[in-house]
Amino acid sequence: MIGQLCVKIAGKESGRYCVIVDKIDSTYVIIDGNLKRRKCNINHLELLIRKLDIKKGASTEDVHKAMEKEGIKVTKPREREEVKKKQKKIKKQKEKKNVPKK
Repeated sequence: MIGQLCVKIAGKESGRYCVIVDKIDSTYVIIDGNLKRRKCNINHLELLIRKLDIKKGASTEDVHKAMEKEGIKVTKPREREEVKKKQKKIKKQKEKKNVPKK
């Protein structure tokens, strides 16, 4: 199960690729990849056929390298933060335009 490639199917990170890094119990695993490393219910994952060559508890950097080696595009957390900042900036600009004048 360690190194199993998955797609998250529930929550705000649904649709993103991830890899099982550690198994907690029969229901929960630790995932990492194109999302923040976190505990996740196995029922919220769609397991794919591919399995990456990583060790139990591998670092995020090791997981990203294995994903790139397998041909999966890796989204770095920094890039996602920059996108969020741009979205917030656009939202603030729209709010300023919609504020009624007194």
